[in-house]
Amino acid sequence: MVKRYALGIDLGTTTAKAAIIDFENGVVAISGVEYPTYYPKPGWAEQDVDDWWNAVRRAIFEVMGKAKVDPSEIAGIAVSSHRESVALLDEKGNPLDRVPIWLDKRSLPQTEWIKRNFDVKEIYKKTGLIVDPTFTATKLLWYKENKPEVLRKAKVALQPKDYIVYKLTGKYTTDVTIASRTMLFDITKLEWSEDLFEAFGLQECAELFPHTSFSDEVVGETTKDAAKELSILEGIPVMGGAGDRQCEILGAGVLDSTRVEESTGTGSTTATTVDSPVLDDKMRVVVTAAAIRGKWNIEAGMSTAGAVLRWFRDQFCQGEQVLANLTRRRAYEYLDMEAEYVPPGANGLIVLPFFGGARAPRWNPYARGLILGLTVHHTRSHVFRALMEGIAFEIRKILEVLEELGVYSKELVVLGGGGKTPTWARIKANVTKRRVVIPQVLDATLIGDAILVGTGTGELSSISEGVSNLVKVRGIIDPEPRLCEVYDKYYAFYERIANLMNEVYDELAKLPEAKPEEVPWDIDRLIHLLFKLEEKD
Repeated sequence: MVKRYALGIDLGTTTAKAAIIDFENGVVAISGVEYPTYYPKPGWAEQDVDDWWNAVRRAIFEVMGKAKVDPSEIAGIAVSSHRESVALLDEKGNPLDRVPIWLDKRSLPQTEWIKRNFDVKEIYKKTGLIVDPTFTATKLLWYKENKPEVLRKAKVALQPKDYIVYKLTGKYTTDVTIASRTMLFDITKLEWSEDLFEAFGLQECAELFPHTSFSDEVVGETTKDAAKELSILEGIPVMGGAGDRQCEILGAGVLDSTRVEESTGTGSTTATTVDSPVLDDKMRVVVTAAAIRGKWNIEAGMSTAGAVLRWFRDQFCQGEQVLANLTRRRAYEYLDMEAEYVPPGANGLIVLPFFGGARAPRWNPYARGLILGLTVHHTRSHVFRALMEGIAFEIRKILEVLEELGVYSKELVVLGGGGKTPTWARIKANVTKRRVVIPQVLDATLIGDAILVGTGTGELSSISEGVSNLVKVRGIIDPEPRLCEVYDKYYAFYERIANLMNEVYDELAKLPEAKPEEVPWDIDRLIHLLFKLEEKD
């Protein structure tokens, strides 16, 4: 019998990954290729569809070489990706502009316009989403006001993974999970909302979006051109695929609300699975269609989590980065070891981790980061630990909101970069008072891709079989009651400070920015001073 494998592709915010996965034994090989994000103006964050495709293509080449499987053994392909972006293409499938991604905040004015002119609670009830510049509808409004010629030329609007599916199959498709992140999709009926397109004045955009499929539905096959370009076979089934978060929830084995997954990448998302849309009267969390048919996901995402630690590493830890390169380790490992010698609470340091605004459950794009309590006693290690604790406190806040909605979890499945950090995993266990589960494969999105391929092609009999075969546990961390008590006190203070800061964010955003003045340096004199060669009087 010929062995059969899944080819999973995940287009993350910074890295395209590809994996060859055995349906019974798990991952055979993974490869990742980074690609750029462009920041042409403050608050803007753009990507290029050609960068997406080139990164995916390289990742597929690399993983096929690593896995050493015959192309004929690939049973199917599933693609997942970051969400809320909108790639506008012309009639020939060529991009009309760079793509504003989820992190892009240029559509804040359009967001405020919606808030002033519409009942945001009604929008939430229909879409499951908060009115926020994250989502696609506000980006389309920005185009309408600022680049109307792009919208006039556009013939199709695709999310990132939909563009990759198009390059593989030649077909314009989308699925319910990624459509449910546009703020133009009815979360209960699982169909595009004509009422919202009309209300927002986006009627001309309604035809740009493809009909939706389910995530495990076969939507096409690899074309002759794609096969030639990727050195794979023509005719391989391609699934509808899913948004990265929904696919990750599936790949973490979160099939019901007794488990919650927390994934740290650039941001952090805490999410679980429910049998029907669970909406919040206070609109603190969002609800999306799940990659599992007939299920929904509750999500609460932070804008910056891993990005905060990366900022700290890049700005203050050059020595550790050099050491990491020399020893082939991660700089974070050395920082973790330092943080282990800092007591819980970091000797009175509190960090608000809103370095890119606050998303769920606070939803304040003007929020900023704060490091409170610094003294001359504190070291770099204290700050690093306090950064990890601040993010853990915000995760606890999210879990408390879920409990208010009647969603109780016993376990926290830690994924992404956060799962590579034992110190941070222990902090999360003690702050949230939950058992932390660390899977063998932290790139759970790729596991979710494989499960979609397996169920879509019949290689797996069910989603449950896929989870049983492919979701394995590497480690478990139980909370320590003594440390939980310490963190209870710090969390109460954290929450107090977070609420107080809401009063000043708007004022802070309005402070004027002055350009630095050019200083007429005397370069010759500076050189003499540097080498102590100046003439004495």
